[in-house]
Parts: sequence; C-alpha cells; structure tokens
Amino acid sequence: MGFEELSSELHRNAESEGRKLVKAAEKNAEKIVEDAKAKAEENVAAAKKEAAELAKQEASERITSAKLAAKKMLDEARDEAVERCLAQEWHEFKASSMKKSYYPGFLDALVKDGMAELGSSQATIYVRDEDRQLLPGFPLKKLPPEYCGGVILESQNGKVRVNKTLEEIFSQKRLQLRKEAYDKMF
Repeated sequence: MGFEELSSELHRNAESEGRKLVKAAEKNAEKIVEDAKAKAEENVAAAKKEAAELAKQEASERITSAKLAAKKMLDEARDEAVERCLAQEWHEFKASSMKKSYYPGFLDALVKDGMAELGSSQATIYVRDEDRQLLPGFPLKKLPPEYCGGVILESQNGKVRVNKTLEEIFSQKRLQLRKEAYDKMF
C-alpha cells in the first residue's frame, strides 16, 4: 500500500468517522430538543394549572367578599328599618302620653314612683313650665329643654336624681322594643 492509498484510506475513515460523529451529534441535539419541548410542555401545563387555581381562588375570594358586602347592606337596611320603626314608636308613645286627658294622672304617677325610688316624700321636681300647675306644693325647677315631658326628681341635698322623663322611660324600653320590632319585621 502506497502513501496515496493510505492517505485515501485515512481520508475515507476520517469522513466516515466525521459522519458518525455528526449523526450522533444530530441525534443528541434531537434528544435535547425533544427533552426541551417536553419540559416546556410540562412548564406550560404547570403554569396553566397554577393560573386556573389562582383564578379559582380569586373567584372564591370575590364571591366571599360580595356575600359579605351583601350581608352588610342587608343588615344596615334591617337596622335602618328597625330604627324607623322605633322613631315611629317614640312619636306614638309621646303623643299618647301627652294627651290632655291622660297626662295629669300619668305625671302624678311618675312623681309617686320617683319619690318611692328616692325613699323620701320631699324632693325638688324638674318639670316643664306648662306642667307647674299640675304639681302644687312641691319645690319646682325648669325641666331641661331636651326633655318633652315627665319629671326629674332631686333629693333635698341634691346628691340623688331620679329621671322619670318620657325620654328616659322610652330609653329603658328601647332594647325590648327594638327586639320586638326586629322579630316582627324579620
């Protein structure tokens, strides 16, 4: 074998080896591309799953928030309705208590109850100017303007007061009336 044949044989072997290496590199590259595609598909699927979970959680949070807002609005509407009912009850109570045929006896009963609470038959009585003639024989003072009727009794030493005004009487029954109104309405 001559030099040329040897050179030619080496060249063929080198080309053959080069083709084998190129084919192996192409196969390796294809495998890397396939693996990358599979990994990308996995990542896309995981991202879609995470996005779906986040969307579901967001929807759930929004639904919960909307339910809470609706409940709050309903509760506020109920409270407003009950308060309107109580305002109407107050006006009816005040009107019925202040009737000319009823009020003098009612005022007398309030004074007697107040005296019993004070534990004394002597007291200064705070009363409206128009009610002064209904309570002769007692030391009288002017009822503060925020009260529409009734009396406030004060012990002789001024240390104890008993509030028997219409506002106080209604206030003491307000919680019970509120509950009754709520029960009837809802």
